[in-house]
Amino acid sequence: MNDPNLLFARAERAFSEGRLADARRDLIRLEAMIQPIAAVLHLRGLVERRSGSAAAAVKALEHALRLEPRNAQIANNLGNALGDTGATDRAIAAYGQALARRPGWTEPLVNRALILDRAGRSDEARLALAAIPPAGRDLRVHLALAGIDLAQGDYDAAAAGYDAALALSPGHPRAARGRARAALERGEADASARYAALVAGEPDDVELNLGLAEALEAEGRPGGEAVLVGAITAAPDWAEGHRHLARMRAEAGQAEYDRSFADALASRPTDAALWDGWIATLAAADRPADTLALIDRARAALGPVPMLLGHEAGAAVEAGDHERAAAALARLGATADPGIALTRTRLALATGRADEAAATIEALPPAERGPAHWALLGLAWRVLGDPRHDWLAGQPGLVAVNHLDFAEGELATLAELLRTLHRTRAHPIGQSLRGGTQTRGRLFARAEPPLRALKAKLEVALARYLAALPAADPAHPLLAHRDSPLRLTGSWSIRLRGSGFHVSHIHSEGIVSSACYIALPPGLGDDAARSGWLEIGGAPPALRLGLAPLHDVQPIPGRLALFPSYLFHGTRPFPAGERLTVAFDVGLKG
Repeated sequence: MNDPNLLFARAERAFSEGRLADARRDLIRLEAMIQPIAAVLHLRGLVERRSGSAAAAVKALEHALRLEPRNAQIANNLGNALGDTGATDRAIAAYGQALARRPGWTEPLVNRALILDRAGRSDEARLALAAIPPAGRDLRVHLALAGIDLAQGDYDAAAAGYDAALALSPGHPRAARGRARAALERGEADASARYAALVAGEPDDVELNLGLAEALEAEGRPGGEAVLVGAITAAPDWAEGHRHLARMRAEAGQAEYDRSFADALASRPTDAALWDGWIATLAAADRPADTLALIDRARAALGPVPMLLGHEAGAAVEAGDHERAAAALARLGATADPGIALTRTRLALATGRADEAAATIEALPPAERGPAHWALLGLAWRVLGDPRHDWLAGQPGLVAVNHLDFAEGELATLAELLRTLHRTRAHPIGQSLRGGTQTRGRLFARAEPPLRALKAKLEVALARYLAALPAADPAHPLLAHRDSPLRLTGSWSIRLRGSGFHVSHIHSEGIVSSACYIALPPGLGDDAARSGWLEIGGAPPALRLGLAPLHDVQPIPGRLALFPSYLFHGTRPFPAGERLTVAFDVGLKG
């Protein structure tokens, strides 16, 4: 065939029918016959992109756009191809060019928002999508907005967005999944029904099975454990599923909550992911001796893999076996891993080498220091008498205690509601409480009016706290964010019984953390032992530093304590009764 028009038409038809090799062959022949034409290069770019050749697609589409710089469709498709290569800024520019040529066109607007979201610029993405009038929002816009809202924890907006998408396309899989997740987070009564319908259509989808199990558990209904057991039976190498099952069984009070790992490893003894998940589960459950024994078993099955050395060093520090910890770290050798730096620092502190502990953290770039790094660095500075400890932890206002304004009976109503949400029997794996229970999910995602009212009070108190902080300081882990847009992230309720307490811990995902007292035994904390008091700024016993808390807070119903997430904090045991609290973390928006 020598007619260029017919050859191009044949290439178009092959592309539309999915015969990409035929389309490419015709286009290459056509390009050899004629001078470069934008339409031909545009189609060549589409063919290459669909074939998985992103670089070739970018080359063809850039050439096409040079020939027709006002062609919005070519610019949009170039943005898509650039996004495939990871060239985020160039992709955004291409979408901007498309919108400049065709203002208000939804497709590049949505594409640009999605790539902004993937690049961690979700606030920009949401603003761009929200600017589209509701009447002009198609299915893609609703799905994109709802997905961003879901990821940011705005579950009300996510639910509304997915509802709008389902109204346009009933049963749409992505919308139905997102709506089920929003229902679970918001505590809606039909969350398990939504997940059950999805699992019926995709019974092998492990994430849907996990959602169903969590929804059943959150609703206080039986069957969640059986759902996870069934999913793991079908996919025994699903390490994350085993961890969730262990968590669920532990909170149900089962002694051998981690047994599914052993069952799965019996038939796949060299599955490193399963060993890793099992070891991490025991370590999070504060069982360092059992963790070390399990590491020995894993090494016999896997050999001397580096993953085991990291686990071994951490567990050995917690078990007080400092020689074993040092040997494991020595075998790991020099590494820039921030997690290993934490273990090295804990070992140095526990063995009286505060100068080495401080140097280890100070060697990390500031961008790689999380709350746990700052927590240990603060302890090292305090031991050394370094004035930077006062800068980090001693400035006025960093720890604040105030009383929330509750109407008569409001706290009692809130306490009654919270008690209905405590449906497990034991504390969760990896959490600080002992002798009590913790609610699942994000408490303030729920829609019950008493919780919405409490959240509003806490947001007002948080705003006052931030406004009263010392001046912004870009080097400080809290004051760097003093004037940044912040939001409540994680939120939960703790119900402790007599002898219950919190071990000393920090919140690794927060900037500011809290404790709000809802219901307490009469006279709690009035004794000389300060039973049930919150202690802020001390050191975990495993580090053997003997540092007293910087602040002590007496629990009083309606009292709120706010403090930097990097300060170690815990509570003293109390003799009897119920200690009901709400806590939350604060993080950056977006």
